[in-house]
Amino acid sequence: MSGPVEPQWDLLPDFPEEFFELSEEYDLRDLKRKYNSYIRQFKPEKFPEKFQKIRAAFECLNDALRYQEPPRSQTVKTDLQFDWDFNDATGPDHPPGNLPIDPLQQPDAHPPGHLHQSHASEDLSAQSVPLHLHEQVNSESLPKLYEDLQAKELKTPYDFYALAVFSDILEDREHSFPDWLLAGLKVHHEESALFELLRQYFATEPSHEKTVPLLETASQIIRSDRFYYLTERAWDEQLKSTPFGSFRQNLLSCESNLLDHEVDHILVFYLHILKTAIWKADEDWINATFSFMEENYDRLPYWVEEELEFLYQLKEYREQRVKFLNGNPVRTTIDQAIVDYCTKSEQDADRSFLECQHELVLLEEDLLREFEVPAIEFESIQILWEKIAFDIYDRIDPVIFDDDETTLEKQTRKLAYRIVTEGVGRRYRIIHHFNVILGLGMFGSLGLMVYFLLFILESFWMTIAKIFGLLFANFVILLIYGMIEDRFVLSLYRKGWRFEIMRFYQTNWFPLLELSDALEELKSIKIGEEEFDGLDKIANCMRKDIGLYIYVTAQRLLAACQ
Repeated sequence: MSGPVEPQWDLLPDFPEEFFELSEEYDLRDLKRKYNSYIRQFKPEKFPEKFQKIRAAFECLNDALRYQEPPRSQTVKTDLQFDWDFNDATGPDHPPGNLPIDPLQQPDAHPPGHLHQSHASEDLSAQSVPLHLHEQVNSESLPKLYEDLQAKELKTPYDFYALAVFSDILEDREHSFPDWLLAGLKVHHEESALFELLRQYFATEPSHEKTVPLLETASQIIRSDRFYYLTERAWDEQLKSTPFGSFRQNLLSCESNLLDHEVDHILVFYLHILKTAIWKADEDWINATFSFMEENYDRLPYWVEEELEFLYQLKEYREQRVKFLNGNPVRTTIDQAIVDYCTKSEQDADRSFLECQHELVLLEEDLLREFEVPAIEFESIQILWEKIAFDIYDRIDPVIFDDDETTLEKQTRKLAYRIVTEGVGRRYRIIHHFNVILGLGMFGSLGLMVYFLLFILESFWMTIAKIFGLLFANFVILLIYGMIEDRFVLSLYRKGWRFEIMRFYQTNWFPLLELSDALEELKSIKIGEEEFDGLDKIANCMRKDIGLYIYVTAQRLLAACQ
């Protein structure tokens, strides 16, 4: 059998769509599916450099899709190119050329008129031949070239790019790399190449002492909603590294400079930062942001529904968090894994969550004791845990479980047999005997009703009263018996059956909900001449057992890692 196909690494970073083998009409789900397939092959701990390349390409396409920007490969082919034909007449209105960006490796073209040296030609002594920038770099001092470029009145987009590069080389403290890119965008409004370079700068150098003033300046130059797409990564880091009050004030200050708002881009931005902000922001800001989402729900893109539902579950958990943490330290372990998933990078969040699974397996008894059955008040925890676990599992192993229905049915019967015959299962047989007695009693009351009907002509109303009395008595008996049986089943489940199910999961990896559905469908199992029912009640306890669900999830994830 042949191994995995090696991706075409030479397509990165310029052609990520072709690298991921995406069709022209791909969406976020298609991108995520292909991304997960690659990182399962090139795991970060084994292939750190390749993983970083894959991650960078994914983030580039993911950001563009969310903000409805042009595809990356299309941008490279058209927009990310400068005017290489330099002369004094070149200005903002001249169209860009067709060659890739490299300040020190220019093709044959005329450089700016005042950035050249004259030399005598062997054939034409009076004619001067201009030198290209990469030739001038080899023969002239960089400070002089830098000074000449700054003095030029009409600068092309490439001039600003060259100034940005020189400022880095010369370590200019007054004008940094992003300063020159912003200066270029001020002259050449939203020039695609300068815009993309600045966006990449914010993505790769998202946080330092000059970030806040740079964001403020960017909002004064890029005054459309593309500002959110341009600076999103920088805001991510600001949100993580600064107090929320400062973050909020900085964001409001920048937003006050924006014009021509398109609410779609604002929604995408706030939807993105909510996942982290929900752990740092005050309640008023969180409620106001969710209200803004609800008011503009019809403007949200189609792919938002699942993400928005997850955010609402986070909000609900945040409201219960103080109560949830008031217990055994195992709850703190679970809480930290949820917070890390929302606030850390994908790689660090996955590592933190998997480390948590290992700890939870070791804390097996504490985990089960901490969550009574049923635990309705913390239902949001199970929903959150399921969403996070599925997301991480999908990056580890694409096969979740053996979907052979015959195998599931066979293993479910084995589990049912163990539940009824081992441990507390022997006590459950009492229910079977009571069910027989109750059935005989119901049958007897039915016979008595028939007997009463024989005398209905002699005393109609008295007979009707007796029949309704029997029906009411049977209803009350069944209701009380059902409540007693439920409490008895729940008691046996807590004392023994959940441990039997945990033992089952040491060798089997069916999803808990799939197993509970199969057990409910089975309903009863025959042992010898007797048939024992009530398996549907046990299945219902399994669905509501948060502790068991978290334990089973931990076993499944750790098995996938191995």
